[in-house]
Amino acid sequence: MSGWLGIVLLSAVVGAALLLSVNARKLLWSPVLAAVVLGMAGYAWQGRPDLPAARAKPIAAERGAAKALIKMRSDMDQNFGQAKSWLNLADGFAREGNYGAAAGIIQGGIRQHPQNADLWSALGLVLMLAADGEMTPPAQLAFDKARKLAPQLPAPDYFEGLAFLFQRKPIEALKMWNKVLDRATPNAKWRAPLESQYLGLQQMLLQSAASSAKQDHVIEK
Repeated sequence: MSGWLGIVLLSAVVGAALLLSVNARKLLWSPVLAAVVLGMAGYAWQGRPDLPAARAKPIAAERGAAKALIKMRSDMDQNFGQAKSWLNLADGFAREGNYGAAAGIIQGGIRQHPQNADLWSALGLVLMLAADGEMTPPAQLAFDKARKLAPQLPAPDYFEGLAFLFQRKPIEALKMWNKVLDRATPNAKWRAPLESQYLGLQQMLLQSAASSAKQDHVIEK
């Protein structure tokens, strides 16, 4: 979990150009912009075209990005009071990278409030963070439980879309995020950041496709 590069991307367009020029097999992170997750995830699907596919490990070492993900999940919570004290404590540990302690606290909350979707959603994210961004079976089970308890809760679909990005499946990520945006209320705190990520990913795909088409044209000549 070492050797990762933290970079502030000034825009999705700049990010796309940067992705096309980076040679090292590293991930790009931006803890500053609202579209931090998109910036860090872009290279997970872009990668180097001359190398065989390899599982990306995008999360745990960059605390700034992990904090951004935790905030996004918190903004997506339904905020039913009974879970808040558990989540506040667990999030503190998770922000410091202590995902084991965070998971233990959340599981304690779930034992007392097994029907609380926010707790199940938080558990799913912590398990993703602990697995370097991979949607492991336990993380999937936690998100599925949250989705069953609260079908309109955006976090499970949002993080599943993020997992698609880490698997280099940007189209599937866009589809998942579009579902989330379709049911967003106008005043949802997470709506604007997700819209930025969604539009930024679209821009990255367009930039990548245009670059590939240009390279193909040069080769044909």
